[in-house]
Amino acid sequence: MLLETKRRSRRACPGMPKVDRRTVAARRFRDICRSYELEAGGDVTAVERDLIAQAAGLVMRAEQMQAALIRGEPVCNDELVRVSSTAKRLLETIRSKADKRQAASGQDPLAAHIAAKYGNRSEANTEVDSEDEASEEIAAAVE
Repeated sequence: MLLETKRRSRRACPGMPKVDRRTVAARRFRDICRSYELEAGGDVTAVERDLIAQAAGLVMRAEQMQAALIRGEPVCNDELVRVSSTAKRLLETIRSKADKRQAASGQDPLAAHIAAKYGNRSEANTEVDSEDEASEEIAAAVE
């Protein structure tokens, strides 16, 4: 009898099954991917996820080339410009897809970002409003 094993997705580095995901570079790749996914609204499609992975790889390569340049090592300027430009175009594509999806859902991108980052702060705002009202009442009483 064969034991069934649970298969987990290796999505941390999509398309790269034989990559050691414990390295600094792999962690940086995951961090960039997560950051871009959150910026794109969190719930991204498979196509957007692949675009994000491509953009993250290009951004990492550009970072490596820029670090080499700073260290005084020779760097192919054309390659650096091409990698940076391609990453920029991919990121613009991701941004436009996310903006279209958020516009279709009727959600304001800024409001969604603030809600995701800070949560519901209506209670905190209520306290501030009541403090402002109390300050105004005191100022009126003094006059």
